[in-house]
Amino acid sequence: MLPHLRDSTIVLRAWLPSDAEWYACCTRDAEITRFTTDPSNLTADDVVAAINALSSNPRHEGFLVADARTGSRLGNVALEHADGTGDVSYWVAAEARGRGVARRALALLTRWAFAHLDLQVIRLWTHADNAPSRAAAERAGFTRNRSGDRLREVKGEVWPTVAYELRRRTPTAAPPPEG
Repeated sequence: MLPHLRDSTIVLRAWLPSDAEWYACCTRDAEITRFTTDPSNLTADDVVAAINALSSNPRHEGFLVADARTGSRLGNVALEHADGTGDVSYWVAAEARGRGVARRALALLTRWAFAHLDLQVIRLWTHADNAPSRAAAERAGFTRNRSGDRLREVKGEVWPTVAYELRRRTPTAAPPPEG
């Protein structure tokens, strides 16, 4: 069972079948269609199937991003992980953009993932033209990894993508005892 992760503004919670229609509708938004791997013809039934698959996949975590005060749905953040590496993806619904939602979701997810999963690095990539996504990644502490930039085939198109990563911070060593 996924935890509820929260800060003063947002909550990350498990997806419910009742969220499926909202998710499917969001994927029809021009920015989500343009910059995510989700197809624009996704149906609520497709989303319910994906939600059900999450519970049986120990290498995939998926969260709905919600407003901490009202509970209104704001976006999606997901993490696939194996062999010490995680790959994160995210999107924010049109009505929630420009409020720091992606940055906050990335920060909550990565903090939790480094504390509870055996990860050394979390990576993400975004379309080169997706300036808001790139800015959110950087504000959440991700750094550019130019060696990961590449052309990717997505939805039958070739996308120029840029890569980012966040490495687990190693605790600083305590100073040697005096004496």
